Amino acid sequence: MKRVFLILFLYLVNLSLELKAQTDKEFWFAAPQVSSRHGNKPVYLRFASFENPASVEISVPANKGFLPIKFNLNAFSSKSIDLSTYLGFLECTPDQSVLNKGLHITSTEMITAYYEVMGSDRDNVVNSDIFTLKGNHSLGTHFLTPFQTHWNNQASVDAWSSIDIVATENNTKITITLTQDAFGHKAGIPFTITLHRGQCYSIKAASRAGALHMAGSEIISDKPIAVTVKDDSIAEGGSYDLAGDQIVPIDQTGTDYILVKGSGEYSTDRVYITATDNNTTVVYGADSVLATISKGTTLEVQLIDSAAYIHSDKPVYVFHITGFYQELAGTLLPSLKCTGSKRIVFTRTNDETLIVNLVTRKGNENYFKLNNQSWLSEADFKPVKGTDGNWLYYSGEVDIDLIPSEIPTYLENTKGDFHLATLNGTEVGSGFRYGYFSDYGFLDLGPDKEICPGTSISLDGGYGNSQYNWTFNDVPFSDKQRIVAYDSGTYKVEVYKGADCKMTDSLKLGFFPEITALVLPNDTAYCLNTSITIAPLNTFSSYLWQDGSTKDSLEIPAPGDYWIQVTNEYGCIKTDSIVISGLEIPEVKIFPPIDELAFCEDTIFTLSAPNTFATYLWNTGDTQSFITTAHNEDDVYWLYVTGYNGCYNTDTLKIDCSPYIENPPNLITPNGDEHNEYFKIPKIKKGKWDLEIYNRWGSRVYYKKGYYNEFKGENLEDGIYYYLLRHVEDKKVFKGWLEIIR
Repeated sequence: MKRVFLILFLYLVNLSLELKAQTDKEFWFAAPQVSSRHGNKPVYLRFASFENPASVEISVPANKGFLPIKFNLNAFSSKSIDLSTYLGFLECTPDQSVLNKGLHITSTEMITAYYEVMGSDRDNVVNSDIFTLKGNHSLGTHFLTPFQTHWNNQASVDAWSSIDIVATENNTKITITLTQDAFGHKAGIPFTITLHRGQCYSIKAASRAGALHMAGSEIISDKPIAVTVKDDSIAEGGSYDLAGDQIVPIDQTGTDYILVKGSGEYSTDRVYITATDNNTTVVYGADSVLATISKGTTLEVQLIDSAAYIHSDKPVYVFHITGFYQELAGTLLPSLKCTGSKRIVFTRTNDETLIVNLVTRKGNENYFKLNNQSWLSEADFKPVKGTDGNWLYYSGEVDIDLIPSEIPTYLENTKGDFHLATLNGTEVGSGFRYGYFSDYGFLDLGPDKEICPGTSISLDGGYGNSQYNWTFNDVPFSDKQRIVAYDSGTYKVEVYKGADCKMTDSLKLGFFPEITALVLPNDTAYCLNTSITIAPLNTFSSYLWQDGSTKDSLEIPAPGDYWIQVTNEYGCIKTDSIVISGLEIPEVKIFPPIDELAFCEDTIFTLSAPNTFATYLWNTGDTQSFITTAHNEDDVYWLYVTGYNGCYNTDTLKIDCSPYIENPPNLITPNGDEHNEYFKIPKIKKGKWDLEIYNRWGSRVYYKKGYYNEFKGENLEDGIYYYLLRHVEDKKVFKGWLEIIR
């Protein structure tokens, strides 16, 4: 078992974009499940920036409930994000299930990214490893899975090996053919799964035996995916450790590899070579043929020499397990051809033993600088057997005084490329890290592309190469590393890395259909007392108005300038604007009568309005600026006018004639002859007056709210009574006497 130690986190901060294997603006990762019984947290994502500040976002695209983690990196800086509390959202478990747990990282500038499990339990038992995220180089459609086949997974902590897959696009069909049984899947029988963007799927080996790991299993997809291999708690002596890595697709494997032994006299180093094609011959050194193996077959080689050269006649995967004593770690190695870095910056994070392994071509050995000071010389390097002295290696412990902890260390070779590996740890019982860092060096302009008219794309021939020859439609175009492509046609680049490495790639660039139709109507105006809604003249995939709304129309709150950005089905964008003016509203008012009493008493009257409008419409149906009419029941009169600018307005005149009644009578004769039967008040308006009647002793004998000539003295004796007639709005009061005679 292992105690917890802070192991070196190697991060790469360089002055340009070397270490392409780990450097990118976008990363996908299927996080494997790690045994919680052995220790599966803390877990960190480690980031480092380069010469430009970067804004970084960590998301789980298939899980809308996961709030993205966003942060900024200064230039030449690093940051660690603790993911321990998020493991339930990230680890691709349970197996045999489509899960919304794929990890996606984006950055505005080039960065490096690592997924580091620093797992420990309450007894300080350590289970840890680093999974180097390889950005674009991890994505592909055809993979074989390299696994070690010697060490078993520790049963006491429920540890297993697994293959974990994440999709980068919707409706990705993936066919897997296993070399060994997995839970739910039989060896040799292909099965197909469909994943959407950000979904992951885990395949867990059915046995913990190393010999029954799923080495050489084939994965074929119709869209780009990323694949992780994991070996949890592989047991060596009394220790057991997590080992794994993010792998690359077949088209980024190679035929020449150099391995530098890390385990010293303990000799735990083993190399696992997986063939990507049939009849692949593997040679150790210059001419020692190890075997001829078939596609998907894994060959195990125990490394005895301090450094070894392995060559094959067809591309292979090479997975290296090494360690200090019984403490193990593993990594996927890049091939020699067209790989290597000129500058690396790393930080040592503890004072444990640090061994640095270097591999470079002969002639570069005197040109190493450590923190701008000359470091190492020809005498420090040894030839790699089988390379005719063309390749040299160095392996040695670095003093803490030379590379202090927590201080960035700058390593470069001013003449040529080199490969760097770091081994960090102590004696048995401690933790251990093995990190191998080198530019994979593959030239990949990507698939043919179509872009929107008026836009451009940047094409990159890769950092650290010695020569770039770009052509556009077979005409020489540029000798720079990066170009900007604006025009449709074929872009081709020849890249030279050193004397014996030439890489060629090309890309056809076309244009999506342009948005040529008018987006918004012409500038317009509207009457300020109305509402107006504007909408594009055609249908688009998405809309963005200047206020941030995304509907297909916009209700205009006020006159002004408005713009919209529309996107068509190809993602092309066009912006259009419109100026909307406000039209003045005509001010209309019906002239009220000068004498309200005369108005109320007249049978016929005249109302008028200003003679300044284009059209008139009264409630009577008249269409002039005045009307002569009789009273209506409510004495309410309205006028609708239209100004010469086409805008309308209205006015309403309401005159209350209810206070203007004639004096009430003093006598009623409710004897049934239908004459003078009721206390009838001339010109009274319904609901406008309240009536109270009192007898001569002051007692109220009648009350009616909203009186309307209903009183006829029911149940009252003949005689004199007194009335109080009050307007409901207190505009007038009548008092008097009333005699009832039958």
